[in-house]
Amino acid sequence: MSPSLRTRLAIGFLLAAIGVPALTACGSGPAHVPSARAVPAVEPGPFGPRTLASRPRDLTSKPIAVGAGVVLTLPDDKSALVAYDPATGAERWRSPARSTYAEQAWPVGDDFIVSWENLTPHGNDRSVVGDFVARLDGRTGKPVWATRITDAVSQSGNIRFRPRADAVLVSSPFSYGWTTALDLKSGRLRWSRDGYVQTPDDFGSGDSGGNYAFRYEQLDTYTDAGRLMRIDPRKGTVWWTVALGKAYGTTVYSVRSHVVVSRAGRDGDGTVLFLDGATGRQVAKVRGEVRAEDDNIVVVSSESGVAAYDQTGDKRWEMAGTVIEDGRRGFSDGRTVYLLTGSESEGTLDLTALDARSGKQLAHLPQQSRAELIGTVNGALVTGSPYGDGMVFLGKRNRA
Repeated sequence: MSPSLRTRLAIGFLLAAIGVPALTACGSGPAHVPSARAVPAVEPGPFGPRTLASRPRDLTSKPIAVGAGVVLTLPDDKSALVAYDPATGAERWRSPARSTYAEQAWPVGDDFIVSWENLTPHGNDRSVVGDFVARLDGRTGKPVWATRITDAVSQSGNIRFRPRADAVLVSSPFSYGWTTALDLKSGRLRWSRDGYVQTPDDFGSGDSGGNYAFRYEQLDTYTDAGRLMRIDPRKGTVWWTVALGKAYGTTVYSVRSHVVVSRAGRDGDGTVLFLDGATGRQVAKVRGEVRAEDDNIVVVSSESGVAAYDQTGDKRWEMAGTVIEDGRRGFSDGRTVYLLTGSESEGTLDLTALDARSGKQLAHLPQQSRAELIGTVNGALVTGSPYGDGMVFLGKRNRA
């Protein structure tokens, strides 16, 4: 565990840079924290484009998250975050300059969780140097809290973070790393664990209602054999453990009261396991890999096509013969499932929108080889590209 998690409050240079009353150092209680709005329970998206513009509007910077009515982007210099209105392209706010922002952010309620590295001390004050995780007000970009995680910069991307179950889980991917949980509202340290812990999908698992999160302990780096643990995100205590055999990639999702484990195969289809969330007992097993998920379904791609399953593994709909390339992710906002189908190398990569309940096709745009799906916000679909810029597909608001 990094000793900096018990360091004093980070003050000085950063305070002047961001204009927040105090930065919370892990292990010490926060000074006055601006009132953080309660995080509402996650609900299916209130809209999903039923039609998509064939000529999307280009963004000049990289989109990294959507939420709070804005598209959050990262310019090439990575020194500030910029939020845009997805419909008009108007800039809503710009964060103060930083040394380096991570190329990831997570929406939570009306705010965003972000991280950055500060490289330069203010005079001799090294308490402002290191890796920070912060909660930004989504309407203004101002920090609600900011917590220093390490007192030395760990290089860009070498800490992982994600809000889960009333906490922000932060980890180091190194062999002798650590895992830390911060309180979502205050940024205060809840618990920490030393040792190498690999968490699937950067902690992309656990119900947002605050009941549980997951940790995956990899025992064999070659075959990805390991143990899946359900943990209490408030204390880090383990509630149950399930041993998982050989695979070549493990990702865990929550669908209501069940746990879905997607495990990649070396060649061809992987395996999707459906577990009872209370006990870890397996209730179903299907071939394929999860490509998208929401609170009600997981969308699984296999050699035979694409199918959606509910939390217990019962099939809801199927699109036989639909092909999704290995490693290509889609997403669902609860009403609409967005997938990139076909082959990029053959020039047949298409953007397809499906009704999440029935699987009925709602929209289809051919030759979208640049698209990497980010999310939907205010009736717009936002995608990124391998080249760092992004696109906004404007659609008709769903009033159903």
